[in-house]
Amino acid sequence: MKKLLYFIFIFLLLFSIMGCSKQQASETDMTPNDIAEAIQRNQQELPELKEIDSEDTDFATWLSDYYLLQAEQVSDGVICYADGVEASEIAVLEMADEKNCKAAEEAFDEYIQNRAGVFEGYAPQQAAIAKEGIVVVNGRYIALLICPEPQTAEKVFLECFGKRKENSKNNVENENHRTNIEENVATTPSSEAGTENSYDAEAVLQAYRSGDDSSLSEINRKILEAAKDVIASEINDDMSDYEKELAIHDFIIVRSRFDYSVFDRSSAEGFTDGSDTPYGVLIDQSAMCHGYSSTFQLLMDMLNIECMTIFGIPGSNEVEHSWNMVKLDGEWYCVDCAWDDPIGGSPCHTYFNVTSDDLRDDGIHRWDESSMPEATGTAYAYGNH
Repeated sequence: MKKLLYFIFIFLLLFSIMGCSKQQASETDMTPNDIAEAIQRNQQELPELKEIDSEDTDFATWLSDYYLLQAEQVSDGVICYADGVEASEIAVLEMADEKNCKAAEEAFDEYIQNRAGVFEGYAPQQAAIAKEGIVVVNGRYIALLICPEPQTAEKVFLECFGKRKENSKNNVENENHRTNIEENVATTPSSEAGTENSYDAEAVLQAYRSGDDSSLSEINRKILEAAKDVIASEINDDMSDYEKELAIHDFIIVRSRFDYSVFDRSSAEGFTDGSDTPYGVLIDQSAMCHGYSSTFQLLMDMLNIECMTIFGIPGSNEVEHSWNMVKLDGEWYCVDCAWDDPIGGSPCHTYFNVTSDDLRDDGIHRWDESSMPEATGTAYAYGNH
């Protein structure tokens, strides 16, 4: 009996020692920059990333504005992110105190949800990458991993602990700094900035109906002339209201490409001038969602098709989105031109003449339903007429 107890004791002792030997080390000689570089080297389809580290003046601002973290909570760190229509982002932070990691983990989890919402509907592939993002904590270190292979990134992150820096793969050149690509997109002339040259939908519509554009600003006159050209080229008297609506919808999504600057967090303005008005679609051929919906609204008004613009918030994101509703034969239909022109996909009719229930079911569109009519029409849904 004593021998049996002895062997059990030895077995438990060895098991305990083996367990301790496999415990994840929580310290490393590698800096956050070294760890982030190692993660990037092991990603197969990672776009080039810009980099901000704790030595940069923008580092503290990024922490507070995007991650909602206080700079004094972080002793060192690096943030690697992609601009434009790319969700990929790798951040490695060394917290001043391990106790701060819990709050940082919660902040990162919320950030992942918000980033997914930014791309939802506009760029489904990037939204999917953001949704699969993970947060990993080890000791005082925490990593935000939004990338094509988050599990691989997690493994590399953890392998960086218990190692000395000289044993890491430092012989690989670090060239993961993206040159800021500037797109040659025509914008509304800055010299015409001001309320007298801002888009005035009512003035443009009145000028169209009266035939007198003498009171219009230069920008509004350009919008009017371009809109008249669209009607002349795409519409004829033999068309039904449904056919006119479909022709305008298709013209908008073929004519314009989505304004990528909406996703550029390093842009001071957030989006290109005029891209939230018909100027973006009709003149620049580049617009964000408000540019799509305002162009559709203007052309529907010019064609005497009853229409309204809806403003809401997609998913968990706090960025305002807009789409339209049209009334055909006494019934309302929803139309989202921007999301029928998805980034990285072909123009489609997924959101053309759908019901309010269809928008609710996609789990993304959210709006103040108490102030808007219910879209229940199905007779003029795409493919039914």
